[in-house]
Amino acid sequence: MISIVVPVYKSASTLVALHERVSQVSALLPISCEIVYVNDASPDHSLAILQQLPPTISFHIINLKKNAGQSSALIAGMAFARGDLVATMDADLQDEPENLPTLIGALKPGVDVVFGKRQGKYESPGRLLTSYFFKGMVHWFSGRKIPMNAGLFMVARKEVMGDFISYLPHAPYLIGLIAKAGLRCATIAVERPENAFGETSYTFRKRMRVARSFFRTLRLPTPEPGPEPAEWLNSHLLADHLYIDPKQ
Repeated sequence: MISIVVPVYKSASTLVALHERVSQVSALLPISCEIVYVNDASPDHSLAILQQLPPTISFHIINLKKNAGQSSALIAGMAFARGDLVATMDADLQDEPENLPTLIGALKPGVDVVFGKRQGKYESPGRLLTSYFFKGMVHWFSGRKIPMNAGLFMVARKEVMGDFISYLPHAPYLIGLIAKAGLRCATIAVERPENAFGETSYTFRKRMRVARSFFRTLRLPTPEPGPEPAEWLNSHLLADHLYIDPKQ
């Protein structure tokens, strides 16, 4: 099974189309599929839309009690994923579900993570430049473990990310954890369309904040023994969890 983890924040306008397209793609996959929606305390009516989605595919609704940020929302979602493979993607449809079979097919033996290498004019020239600068910095300071132009559209083996939940109290950056763990990475080119709902929110200032989070994550010590990670998640982040199974 593959679990597709989708952080949801101000995503009300795309959720219905996303759900429909993933449902259609899942019928073409050689393995079963589920979606793990993580409502990151979205201030719009995203949660109401999630609760009304049709059972055309198995899906979870993970509702966080406070905004945790994209990476923490993804890691929290992985804690509920039932698949041996985990995919992560944005909810705004710039990560096109139709590319998932290509990413899955590129997860060859000896590879832990396949990133979608984004191509196309999906941002303004200025923001593409700052994105290239940021991703180049991640590439070099990860010891070139993280491929150039890698974003959070990826497919990975769940077993290699099993310990990431232990870092949740420190609000880690997911790609930083992948670099820190020394996972074996590959990329495959995918076209990324323009955002139909306006310019990306990733300004230069926001990317610099993410860069600081990346470096801070690389320096994080191995978590000390303490409360079980699932217990921390349940007590600090989780508001509720709903699982929809079309077979029931």
